[in-house]
Amino acid sequence: FFHTKKQGSHDRQWNCMKRGGDILKTLHRPKWDNLNIIKNNNFRFDLSNYLIHFFRDIDLESDNCIPFPEHMGWSNLTETSFLHAFFMLRAALKNGRLWATWSLRKGKRTIYGPNPAICFTEMPIAAFLQASNIRWQQGEAMSPFALVFPKEELFKLGARPVISGISKELSNKLCSYVDKHGNRMLPTDIYHPAEQFRYVTFSLGNQQNIDWTHEREWRWPYHQNQNLQVDTYNFNYIENWSDIPGLDLYNLSQLGVIVKTEEQAKKISHDLLSLIDSKKISENTFSFILITDNLTKTEKLQHPIEVHQAISNAMIDLKRFLLHSNEDVNLCSQFSKLISYIENNAGDPIGGQYGGCWLWLHDNTTPLTRALIRNGRAFVSDDGRYLVHLYEFSDLRSLQEREKMTDMLANSIQQNFSTPCCYFSVAGSDNPNDVPFYAGNHDYSIDFYNWNNPNK
Repeated sequence: FFHTKKQGSHDRQWNCMKRGGDILKTLHRPKWDNLNIIKNNNFRFDLSNYLIHFFRDIDLESDNCIPFPEHMGWSNLTETSFLHAFFMLRAALKNGRLWATWSLRKGKRTIYGPNPAICFTEMPIAAFLQASNIRWQQGEAMSPFALVFPKEELFKLGARPVISGISKELSNKLCSYVDKHGNRMLPTDIYHPAEQFRYVTFSLGNQQNIDWTHEREWRWPYHQNQNLQVDTYNFNYIENWSDIPGLDLYNLSQLGVIVKTEEQAKKISHDLLSLIDSKKISENTFSFILITDNLTKTEKLQHPIEVHQAISNAMIDLKRFLLHSNEDVNLCSQFSKLISYIENNAGDPIGGQYGGCWLWLHDNTTPLTRALIRNGRAFVSDDGRYLVHLYEFSDLRSLQEREKMTDMLANSIQQNFSTPCCYFSVAGSDNPNDVPFYAGNHDYSIDFYNWNNPNK
């Protein structure tokens, strides 16, 4: 799923870094700019053009937990109150949203003012990889699973660096209070309410130092939607992921994903391709997947050119799955003949329960799946299932009869096209997004499912 871009000469590598190393933009330029960056003070190993939002392991029974909806979509499955960071990353991608929260610590808000926020770090990627692995292994609230954003794009949306501390002359007046809406507020003559989300306590030389400046933190504030009620805004009665205030991801561009292993990257690629096929995102929404296990030692990535090369090598090559192939017509024809053969040999229709039945393709990268998608025979359901219309089967047949016939078709498809699949059906409806639904025998480790596995 990954394409390695061929690197040019040393000068060519330097030319691509014009304007402080704007990597994501230059990767898509057909020509290289002239060398003109050495005098640019922003071209330093301790600076970054990215903001990183990392996910952390979450214990829903702790006092540092987040609001968690009962329903996250049928593909997100968890049977424990401990949520793994990789599970949270995939859930965010599948649902297209980062949650804005109050960042509770011991049950107390650490974000001031009336706006919940999303936190990012401006650490260079090399520093993030080093810090996240160490802190994750120590059980701290950080992990190496993350989304990467162009800083300029988030700035335009309202993200800002935090403000650490306050002038000494004002420190005696900085007493917080809780307003009638439950917001933890600072005096408005010191901080305007709209800016309070940026404040972070900072104190040195006292009995207990408080210093979070190493986080290199930025925050994006959520401004209350007029359609949201106060109870929802304060995170009460949340049923679905989409009800939680947050930042929508699907309209952004040139995002990156950081994972640890090839297997995790394969699952992310599956998720991204399904989002493209369902028209929820464009081909340019995500640009790269960085697999940290495949990288050299993090100290080797300190220079912007080395970061550029690592990201170049991690570029996602999903376009090959979107282009029509000369084999598409032939594959679709063979597929239709298999269905017709089963229909013609099934005997007279037997009446019974009404409902919809489709073939569910489990691998969204096989030639058959791509051909059926490109020719409109297959589609992606709201939850990301690749389903195929079975027009050749008679509508007079009962749901149970079509399930049995689709199961026969699935066995034939796996033998003839090496494409794992099974039937998927909905009783009493022809809408694949309705419930209850039923599915044939299949391996629950397929990439469609986002299993919460604390041992990953």
